[in-house]
Formats: sequence, C-alpha cells, structure tokens
Amino acid sequence: AASTIKLPILIAFFQDVDAGKVFLDEYITMKPEMIAGGSGNMKYQKPGKQYKALEVATKMITISDNTATNMLIERLGGIEVLNQRFRSWGLKKTVLRNPLPDLPGTNTTSPRELASLIFNLEQGKWISPQSRTDLIDIMIKTKTNTLLPQGLGNGATIAHKTGTLGRLLADVGLVKMPNGKRYIITVMVKRPFNDSSAEKLIRTISRQVYDYLNN
Repeated sequence: AASTIKLPILIAFFQDVDAGKVFLDEYITMKPEMIAGGSGNMKYQKPGKQYKALEVATKMITISDNTATNMLIERLGGIEVLNQRFRSWGLKKTVLRNPLPDLPGTNTTSPRELASLIFNLEQGKWISPQSRTDLIDIMIKTKTNTLLPQGLGNGATIAHKTGTLGRLLADVGLVKMPNGKRYIITVMVKRPFNDSSAEKLIRTISRQVYDYLNN
C-alpha cells in the first residue's frame, strides 16, 4: 500500500469529525513512540509538541508525514479499529498491519479499492458534503507532483495521494478536466528496488488516459 493507505485513514478521520468524536481544532500530542522516519517533517520536533487535528491530517496527505499518520491512527482508536472501519466499507484488501513507515510493506490495499473509495466519496457516501470538500482540498495540495499530475493537460486539477516504497510506486486521484469531465485514476506499480522506470510508466498511463478522455 505504501502511503496510499493514508487515504482511507483520512476518510475515517472526517467520519469521526462528522460524528463529533474528533474536532478539527482539538490538539493532538506527538508522543515519542509515534515519531517515524521517512516522509514528513514532524519527526524533527520534540516529543510532547501539540498540533491541531486538521494540521495533522493535512500533513499526513500533503507531505505524506508518517509521524502525523501514526498520531491519527492512535487518535482514531488504533489499527484494529481502523481495519474494522475499512471492512465496514466493503474493503477486503485494504488492511493496516504496521505503523508507518511500514518499510517491510505489510500494509495492503489495491487500485480497485482505492478507486472505489474516491467513487463512493463522489457519490456522497460516508462523510458530509463539507467534510468531502475539506478532504478534496487537502488532496489537491499534495506536494509530490511527479507522477499522475505530469500526464495532465493545461487547466486540469487533481486531488491525489502518492505512495512510495522501494518495490512499489503508486498514485491515486480524482481528475477534473477543463471540459468539465471528471475521472478517477489509480495506478500501482511493483518494481525492482527503486527502479525509476516505474515513474515514467505512471506518467505515461496518466497521459494516455487523459488524452483518451479529452477526445
């Protein structure tokens, strides 16, 4: 799954916001055991620092912050509670097994399940319209733009989440075209360790899908 697992965590976060279990402006404390290597900048702060929940959720997506992710996993009730939530959405392959960064790659999902998440959000399921707007706004601000965004034409926007491990590269997103069309695209590539041709493949697929739907 790499960091694409952060998308269902974000949806669960906004579900709990809608249910009044979590507040966007509440403070979450960064505990030592939550600090994780890999993506993000929160790991450079001292344990005990507090962040507003919305900032934690935003960092989890926009800079794929692993420490932020671990903070949210705990705030939402832990790995097993989240897995039960994912199952309640009909997901079978989307499973959290380890905190982030999950270097062994034991957290799993599938392109089909990630696409179904975005499709259901677009259909108005699971979260309120306001939370859906907030969620999409966060995903539009994703900093890594080297994969799916590279295949899009001028004037297109994408709300997306990338995932990178040595042997896996992924990007999942909702694209809005200038002509008003919208489409969901999820690409996951298994690769030899850090093989850069996976990036080229995702960009090529993105471009071909965009061109096909643009004609």
